[in-house]
Amino acid sequence: MPLHRLKPSRVLGIERFSDFGQFRANEVLGLGTSTPLRPRDFCLSRAILPLQDGLFVLQRAFARRLDVDVGTDHGVGLVVPFCFHSISNGREIDNSTVGVVRGKVPIKSVEEHPNTYLMMRFNSDMRHRGWADYDSGLGFFRPHDETMARLRATILNMFCLAAEGNDPRQFEALNRPIQETLLACLDATLVPADTLAARRGSFDKHRRLIARLDEVVALFGSKPLYSDDLASALGISVRTLQTAARAVHGVSLHHYLRLKRLWSVRTQLMTGGSGLTIKAAALANGFWHMGEFSKVYKTMFGEMPSETLANARYFADATLRF
Repeated sequence: MPLHRLKPSRVLGIERFSDFGQFRANEVLGLGTSTPLRPRDFCLSRAILPLQDGLFVLQRAFARRLDVDVGTDHGVGLVVPFCFHSISNGREIDNSTVGVVRGKVPIKSVEEHPNTYLMMRFNSDMRHRGWADYDSGLGFFRPHDETMARLRATILNMFCLAAEGNDPRQFEALNRPIQETLLACLDATLVPADTLAARRGSFDKHRRLIARLDEVVALFGSKPLYSDDLASALGISVRTLQTAARAVHGVSLHHYLRLKRLWSVRTQLMTGGSGLTIKAAALANGFWHMGEFSKVYKTMFGEMPSETLANARYFADATLRF
């Protein structure tokens, strides 16, 4: 969805400027000085989404020269391109790279055309997830096309949902599920699978760790499974848990946890309770995008969630009749 089609809501803030004299920079990743290259064609739009662990600003800027100390005094900042090209500090930056900044970095750039990109500022430095292992500076990461496409789709889904969110309390309940999906995409972008290779002779240690993970998941019961919570319960970093899941099961931690959450939903649907809804079961297990949930559910089980629920209720009714 193009940014100009997003509508403001009680959750999502929208700012639009058609006059450079009225324009003000957003402080999400530092203030700077912008000089429009074509003042008569000036136009800027941005959508502002605060979530529990950070601030997210989707912006379509104007052709300009930009002089800025980009970054944040605390946490970590990211820039995800949607339609982007610039020459920044003499380096060509395009759609293929995600930028990660720690601290403040002076940037002088030229953007010959309007650019669309997401700026993220997380409250945490995210080192426990293995992101951008440097103390300060600006790094660029070039994910596979499929990984980048999934990251962009997740971001757009976040903002579309926020544009429909006229009950802040309901949306607040979705903060963590939304962020967990985003973190899964960013982990895949910033911590490639080949960097999670286990050391030789460490398989038994990782196997024991995954066994402990399964025990903790069982203790969580019907609570949603979030990677940060599970790592904290085990007293380890998310990065260590990612490495263990890859070593033992050959899949990402997020994939492994998603399978467990899908089975949890299926178990609930197979009870066929009269008051149960598919949406309620999905949301209770951290699935917030119903279209994506239905797709992965059918891929996993060979039927739609509605079929599982309908079959469960049919057999429950048949049992009562006999």
